[in-house]
Amino acid sequence: MGIAQVWQDDVIASFKNIGVTTDYIESPDYCLLSVGFGNVVVNCISFENTCRPEDLVALQEAYQLKDIFLVHLWEDIWATRKAQVIGRISSILGLNKRIHARKTKIVPITQKEADDFLNENHLQASAKSKYKFGLNLDDQLITVGCFSNLRYMKGLKPGYRSAELIRFASLTGFTVIGGFSKLLKHFIQTFNPDDVMSYADRDSSLGRAYEQSGFKLTDITPPAEIWLKRDTLVRYFSHRLPVNSDGSLIGDEYIKIYNTGNLKYILYL
Repeated sequence: MGIAQVWQDDVIASFKNIGVTTDYIESPDYCLLSVGFGNVVVNCISFENTCRPEDLVALQEAYQLKDIFLVHLWEDIWATRKAQVIGRISSILGLNKRIHARKTKIVPITQKEADDFLNENHLQASAKSKYKFGLNLDDQLITVGCFSNLRYMKGLKPGYRSAELIRFASLTGFTVIGGFSKLLKHFIQTFNPDDVMSYADRDSSLGRAYEQSGFKLTDITPPAEIWLKRDTLVRYFSHRLPVNSDGSLIGDEYIKIYNTGNLKYILYL
């Protein structure tokens, strides 16, 4: 199946530039690259692929049984978020510089500060949130965590409130040891929710950071249909597609793609 040769070459060359080797894995259906020491595999997915979402989920689960982390890398994500992809995979490979969270200071940040940082360092860019905090080291922002407002949950005990961890990221190229726990603990101590929930994107995460922090896997959401605008490479979920007043699509240059769903985690307090 594979992808356009120029894109495939760019993936390989970009990892070579940071000293990471890649090797092809023979497959009649996928374009698979073994990255680093073989514990990470990247599945390069072109717009012209013929795979079904369930095929990609099964492929990832088969590699997970072999203790290999498989990342699904779509062509548009490589084109628009190359630095963040390299940073994410470098983190999985353990190549990042390590900083201890005890050396950092918790600071509140604005939405703009969160946007600027996440657009540069998070694979999915930024998102709106109610509460935003960062970790500073020597007056430099190195980690950001963003949370929703607390929501009352009907059907649970009176006054039960839940919050969502919407985004978490560290400076590309760095792993802040204990940073996730430090920001999470600060939010919990400040706002006293009854639980904190979050989602891990199955295309690029196994949810290990959540499990290490005591979160419980409570649900796996199914793959979602996504519409990609060909000229801008902007992704839209079906319910957010730009439409005219009559409900018709604005423009017709869309490609129908999908993801492999999300892992839903909840930390009960």
